[in-house]
Amino acid sequence: MPETTRPRKKPPVEEATGGAQPDGTKPVCTVAFCPICLTVTAAQMAAPDAVEHLLSAAREFFLAARAVIDARAEDLKGTGRATKLERVEIA
Repeated sequence: MPETTRPRKKPPVEEATGGAQPDGTKPVCTVAFCPICLTVTAAQMAAPDAVEHLLSAAREFFLAARAVIDARAEDLKGTGRATKLERVEIA
């Protein structure tokens, strides 16, 4: 008789504590100042709309950086030399 597979449920301790260890402590990264763990820890304490705003700002930043890199690559394409930079006054 074939066995049916069912999705596994989290153990009761993990469900009740939200991933904390049985002694009540949260998992700790073994790497000092790990940027991923620091970000996750900070995001857990922040409001969801603040996290959404920060992710949106980061996305816009990376899109702007990509546009600058693409524009610079277009300037250098075919010429093999750097282009002259111009100062733009903002009033």
